[in-house]
Amino acid sequence: MGAALVVPAASLGPVVSSAPLYDTPWRRGLRLVDDKGRPWRALDIEPKNFYTAYPEGADRDLIGSPLVVIRLDPAELHLPADRAGWAPQGILAYSKVCTHAACAIALFRTPKFEPTQPRPALVCPCHYSTFDPSRAGEVIAGPAGRALPQLPLYVDPAGVLRAAGNFSGPVGPSWSGVRSGKAT
Repeated sequence: MGAALVVPAASLGPVVSSAPLYDTPWRRGLRLVDDKGRPWRALDIEPKNFYTAYPEGADRDLIGSPLVVIRLDPAELHLPADRAGWAPQGILAYSKVCTHAACAIALFRTPKFEPTQPRPALVCPCHYSTFDPSRAGEVIAGPAGRALPQLPLYVDPAGVLRAAGNFSGPVGPSWSGVRSGKAT
């Protein structure tokens, strides 16, 4: 009977530590690489396209590893003042793990008939949580309760994209999803 009460309560928050929420392989200087381990260059990232990146040399199955990388017009970005330098040349990186149920962000909606269609957005196909990449990944539709965590970027002298630090916030959805340690 006691276990029946403990299990639902444990899903409300971490039992021991919330460290897994913030522990990711991303560190300043790590190169963004594709699924074959090739570094992403800033010139490779074209507008209206969607790319997946991983931290070079890290375990790609960790919940904090996969990224969504896109390029927007820098004039259209409305990032908080403390993130002013996080999107070199309009290139943005966000966690690929939806903050609702840990599904992969797998769609990038771009307007085909501006201005009658909505602005660009990242969409999770599981429950259609929709995030605005131009506004720090804020939720604009769907059940997600918080923005996608953003990864600060910089371009090195060779033109390669690198992490400028760790994410803006915890990666993943609910506490129970983070405890599993793997992205779905």
